[in-house]
Amino acid sequence: MLLADAPEPFESKAHIAELKIDGIRGILEVEEQVRLYTRHQNDVSYRYQEITQAAAQATGKGTTLDGEFVVCDITTGKPDFEATMARFSSNPKPGIDRTPGLTYVAFDILQYKGKDLTKLNLMQRKEILEEAVTENEVIKKIRYMEHGFIPLFELCKQQQLEGIVIKRRDSRYYPGKRPEHLWQRVVVYQREQCVVLGYSKREIAWLIGVEIDGVITSVGMLKYGITPSVRKEVFPILKKTTIRETKDFAYVDPTIKIDVRYRHWTKQNKMRLAVLERVHQ
Repeated sequence: MLLADAPEPFESKAHIAELKIDGIRGILEVEEQVRLYTRHQNDVSYRYQEITQAAAQATGKGTTLDGEFVVCDITTGKPDFEATMARFSSNPKPGIDRTPGLTYVAFDILQYKGKDLTKLNLMQRKEILEEAVTENEVIKKIRYMEHGFIPLFELCKQQQLEGIVIKRRDSRYYPGKRPEHLWQRVVVYQREQCVVLGYSKREIAWLIGVEIDGVITSVGMLKYGITPSVRKEVFPILKKTTIRETKDFAYVDPTIKIDVRYRHWTKQNKMRLAVLERVHQ
């Protein structure tokens, strides 16, 4: 079941709220063998034997969980998305290469003791999840709040967490679907004024930078929010102000200012998931 987007947090007695874990969505199936699948149904069990072994200890056969697998910073406890993706891209040796902070956080249960639970409401599934899973070093259960959603979101801002998910208490589970208003994510974004440094010749994307004390520093690639109308407006200016070209990129005078929202700064001082919000006239 996928998440819809909400522009801002809200309070509701018909909902609960959870932290949005900045990891990789994963379905964990515990049968004779334990299998871990990504949202796109790729079997990654062989890469995450710490999780599959821990799941076999945390719950019984005939259990299917929905959650996120994530690498957390062992000092702060916060999800580390770059470490999560580095772990996902690696090919660890079973039983030898273990990743400190690797965790599977379960937030829903789809099957228990072989019985399908997807037609039960969310709070009934939460009760069964609490009974079905015993936490250990790797397998955890998400905590939820029944009120105070807005203060929780503000706390996410302060702590630079990804945001929250607000879920209807009576929601059934719809595998692979994104029902409107049932599960809604509210993401914490940062915002910055940037300048366009160039554009890609291979895809619809702009090179962007930030000016600090008169010095412009590249902060990565902008791929989202460049609508057809924006391209029509801006591309002639980019062509006119091009100062240098390579096989893949054209570089321009940094005259176009834009407003950008993004998730956070990466360890390489780049903007993660930058989205265009406005082009300055």
